[in-house]
Amino acid sequence: MNANPPTIPNLDLDLARTFVAICESGNFSRAAEQVHRSASAISLQVKKLEEMVGRDLFYRETRKVRLTPDGEILLGYARRLLKLNDEAFSKFLQPQFTGRIRLGAPNDNGIVAMPEILQRFAATHPHVEVDVHLGPTANLRRRIAKGELDIAIFSYDPELDPQQPIHTEPLVWLGARHGNAMEKRPLPMALAEPGCYWRAMALRALDEAGLNYRIAYTSEFCQAQIAAVRADLAIAPLPISVISNDLVHLGAHHGLPDLGEYRMTLAKREGAGAIEDVLAEHVVTGFKIIAERGMRLFA
Repeated sequence: MNANPPTIPNLDLDLARTFVAICESGNFSRAAEQVHRSASAISLQVKKLEEMVGRDLFYRETRKVRLTPDGEILLGYARRLLKLNDEAFSKFLQPQFTGRIRLGAPNDNGIVAMPEILQRFAATHPHVEVDVHLGPTANLRRRIAKGELDIAIFSYDPELDPQQPIHTEPLVWLGARHGNAMEKRPLPMALAEPGCYWRAMALRALDEAGLNYRIAYTSEFCQAQIAAVRADLAIAPLPISVISNDLVHLGAHHGLPDLGEYRMTLAKREGAGAIEDVLAEHVVTGFKIIAERGMRLFA
């Protein structure tokens, strides 16, 4: 007679959400804030989850936690479970909006941040058409004021923008890993077009530091800057969140000045409705995820 097969436990979605929060935030304290629990409760949840799977999921270190190979495997399953859960309940609990939204974003952030944000929005509001308009901050600020856009995201200027910033992120110098563009003189730079806040911050810092540089490449899209950096043709001022394995953060130890932080804000046209509010919430959440990603890079 065959023995009964072992009973497979059910993965509690609450445990899965806590687990994903720890993985995405980089430590237990930030995860506790996200899921509105105490750090001790988070630790108990992790212990319970590790007992359920019979494996260690994290390497515990002083300032952060790292996933074990088993933890990396479980993370993929947990994200898929949560995505299905959220999509299912969003289908029934959220209003079934239809229509079209005109969304404006800077050329740089439109490429880096918006695809991920729009993917999340489309999962819960598949019947809403989003028209994305890319452009420089000055144009976006003007178009939202004239009602030509429903929502606009652009660089924050405290003298011009009454609404508060939604995102703050360090601007850093990036170079190719194992590259030598940093050693060339004049220093070759890959910059955005004139009028970009990132460009202005970089040139001001270089001039104040008295560094000899030349503008080797200019593009309205930051992907072209990144391509020039990857090819080791130049260095570029870019957000910390775009760092990848083939790019390195250059700083004071390379003789480069600090660039500080840049801020983004979100504006809605006068009279914007509920669906614009929903997309705005997705945008704010998306930039929050990007900020947390940047904090992990600094940890």
